[in-house]
Amino acid sequence: MQAVRRFNARRRSPSIRALRDAGPPIRWLVASGIASLVLVVALFMAGLRDGRVLVAVPFFVFVAACAADRRGWLIRMATAEVAVRQRERWQWGALPIDPLAADAWLASHTEAPPEVRTTVLATAGRHEEARAVLATASPETSLDRVRIERLRILFAAEAADDHSIADALARLDQIPALADVPADERRYQRLSLAWSIAWLRIRAGELWRDDLAAAVRPLAPFRVPLRYRIFHGIQQYALPIAYAGALFIVWAIGLLDTVIAS
Repeated sequence: MQAVRRFNARRRSPSIRALRDAGPPIRWLVASGIASLVLVVALFMAGLRDGRVLVAVPFFVFVAACAADRRGWLIRMATAEVAVRQRERWQWGALPIDPLAADAWLASHTEAPPEVRTTVLATAGRHEEARAVLATASPETSLDRVRIERLRILFAAEAADDHSIADALARLDQIPALADVPADERRYQRLSLAWSIAWLRIRAGELWRDDLAAAVRPLAPFRVPLRYRIFHGIQQYALPIAYAGALFIVWAIGLLDTVIAS
C-alpha cells in the first residue's frame, strides 16, 4: 500500500510533469504527423512507389520536429544539471523525492543544516514548519547566507502567489553575499531558484516553458553527464523512436510470417 501511495505521489509530482511537458509541444507533434501524411500522399501522387522511402518520410519529419524544439532541449539540460549538482552536494542519506520519504528522512536526520531541513520539509508539504526554520536560521558563511536567502525568496514567492522567475532571480542578484561565493556556486543558485519557481508554476497549472528557457539560456551550455543526455534524448525524440520501433515490429512479424510460410 505504501508503495502505491509513493508511486502516485511521484506520478503527480511537478517534476514528473516537467519531464513530460518540457518538449516538444504536443501541437508540434500533431503538426508533424499531419505534415508527414500530406507529404507521403503528395509523393505517392507524384509517382513515387518505393515503400521504403514512403515509410521513412514520417520518421525524418518527426526527427526534424523534435530537433527544432531547442527550447525544450535547453530546459531538459538545465534541469538535468540542477539534478546532477543537487545529488553531488547531498550528504544526508537517500535524497527524499516524495512526502513519505521526506517525513522518514526528517525523523532520522535531525542534525541536518537548516537550509537542508527546509528543503525536505517543503518536499513533505510541511511549509509552515519550513518557514519557521528559515526565520530562525543564522547562516555562518556567505554561502550559507546565499542558500538561506534563496529559500526565503522561494517561500516568499509561494506565499505571495508570485511565480515570476525573472523577479525571483533579480532578488537573488540583490543579495550582497552572492558576490562572495565562487562563480560555479552562483551559477547553481540561479539554476536552482529558476527551476524551483518553475516548479511552483507547474504545480499551479501555469505556463512555464518560455520563462524558464529565457531564464536559463544565458547559462548554456550545461554540464550534464552522457547518461543524462541519453535519458533526456530518448524523451525528446520519443515520437520518432516509437515510430521506428513500430516499423521494426511490423518488419519482424512480416519476416517471421515469410520464414514460417517457407
